[in-house]
Amino acid sequence: MPFRVSVNRINHKIPTLSIDSVISGHNLRFMNVSFLHFLSCTGLVLVSSALLEAEEPLTIGGVHGGLVVQVGAHESDAAARLSRTGRYLIHVLDVASATAEKARKSLRSDGIYGLASAEALADPGHLPYAENVVNAVMLQSLGEMPVSEVFRILTPGGALLVAPSIGLKVTNLKAFGFVSISRGDDGTLIARKPWPKDMDSWSHPRHAANGNAVSGDTAVGPPERVRWVAAATSEVEGLVTADGRNFYGGVLARDSFNGLRLWHRDLQKEQLNDPKFNFRRLSYNRARPVASGKYVFAAGKGKLVALDAATGEVAHEYPGIDEPGEVIHHRDVVLAVDDNHVRAFSSKTGEQLWEREASDPRNLTAENETVCFIRGRPKRGEPVEAFAVELWTGKVKWQVSHFPWMDKVYRIVMHGKHVAFEVSSLNDHDAGNGLHILSEKTGKLEWEKDFPPGMNHTRQARAMFTGNDLWILHGGKENTATKEGTKRTAIQVSSLNPATGEVVKTFPAGLAHCFPPVATPRYVFAGVLDMTDMKTGDVVANRITKANCSRENGWVPANGLIYTTPKHCTCWPMLRGYVAMAPASPAKDNPVKQPIEEIKFP
Repeated sequence: MPFRVSVNRINHKIPTLSIDSVISGHNLRFMNVSFLHFLSCTGLVLVSSALLEAEEPLTIGGVHGGLVVQVGAHESDAAARLSRTGRYLIHVLDVASATAEKARKSLRSDGIYGLASAEALADPGHLPYAENVVNAVMLQSLGEMPVSEVFRILTPGGALLVAPSIGLKVTNLKAFGFVSISRGDDGTLIARKPWPKDMDSWSHPRHAANGNAVSGDTAVGPPERVRWVAAATSEVEGLVTADGRNFYGGVLARDSFNGLRLWHRDLQKEQLNDPKFNFRRLSYNRARPVASGKYVFAAGKGKLVALDAATGEVAHEYPGIDEPGEVIHHRDVVLAVDDNHVRAFSSKTGEQLWEREASDPRNLTAENETVCFIRGRPKRGEPVEAFAVELWTGKVKWQVSHFPWMDKVYRIVMHGKHVAFEVSSLNDHDAGNGLHILSEKTGKLEWEKDFPPGMNHTRQARAMFTGNDLWILHGGKENTATKEGTKRTAIQVSSLNPATGEVVKTFPAGLAHCFPPVATPRYVFAGVLDMTDMKTGDVVANRITKANCSRENGWVPANGLIYTTPKHCTCWPMLRGYVAMAPASPAKDNPVKQPIEEIKFP
């Protein structure tokens, strides 16, 4: 029985899916050669995009765009209809060469070959993709293919549609790990791959609303494979990711797991997917986009908006905030500041929850039920004060203004019982960098520490909390006030006791350049691509690329991958575009682990 593709009425022009350069993360087995034409022995491919108008906006299994695989090629009507939207790349596979050839001719005659393609499946028990790269699988026939193989290639949250004729039952799909299983009116089983517990998002410039640049992702490891690369024509700074979608700059959406372009929107214009779209550089004086699974919160043209994360359409507008300087999202509350106010809104309804007058509010952070920020313009003679207020009401919990360093604070980090105030020089000097740790409950000073950040250029005294530790990157140039007195010390990371500041352990690390360090529960990222193992102290360096210049993050460890954005650097040979790198393959027989002369290429 052929699939019935669900039809959703969407009131906007259908986006164009631009398929950019892709590098295989599976040693030439990400996709078959005839599906994406490899341009070099490394697996580099380029597929041109096309503007296609569809009669009806379509979705498949609730997936709004991305990579779709159809197993079984007896009919290709659904693949053709999906491809005409321009939002999907469809690969039709069949074990029978004659059946695949028939589907290929049909797709070519429809004039959409390339966005939809068909070929014979060489191995009836193996799908030719790396793990976690396919957004939806339409299963028309199963043959010798194990359901576990279908589960392997689907992205977290990816959809499986099973034709009734195959005979699979709900219990079969549950046994292989699928969730949210339902049955359509035509008998098609629809199921989803759950989100792995070891994968985390990176929803804010510094990971989350609490400002702690530490991902909880334990699936991230030293990169041994390039999962995908997309070409770029300019430098792009800024990346957040949530629910399997990456949002770059302001703002381009790509699939997190395969890099396919989903939509784009110039925040200063009204048009979605403008063909003349160019990135605007993000400003440090203007709110940067943050993401949730459902929305992207960003500064639009004179207003704060929530964009639908799947489509880019405006879902909500938040009143009263004309030019938001900062925005964060925490527990269904959107918090934003402008020149004179802090406001909180419901992310679900757009309704304002509370507001507080504040002169030049900044360093907005939130954790648990508390929101922290700083206010005051010292150049106007105003006191600089730090506030902690209740998340849902804005009621003041404590405020402090007697610390002499308060007007020099660059960022606030909240973690458990502690609030870290980072004082950073943002230049090449070591002086003027340090941490000041206050009690989250009372605002009282617990301890403070000055140190030279292990960076060049815009040095930051960054606090990175992981569990019961607080990690800092330190070393490099010291005593820089005079050229004669300048010396260099070893670049290291140290774990401090968050309650006392006492050094617990110290390991070697890489020198960060024009981007600050970030971390996961296992690794500190610094240097070109130097990862210090927090357990063993070993440093793993794989300098296939480097991070982009940024004050917020260079590397983004999330979704089990390591991301970087396009960069302008010419001093180092590297992958320069949008990049996603994967750890070692979980498959024991992966060709990557074989000598190249023993690998059988298609």
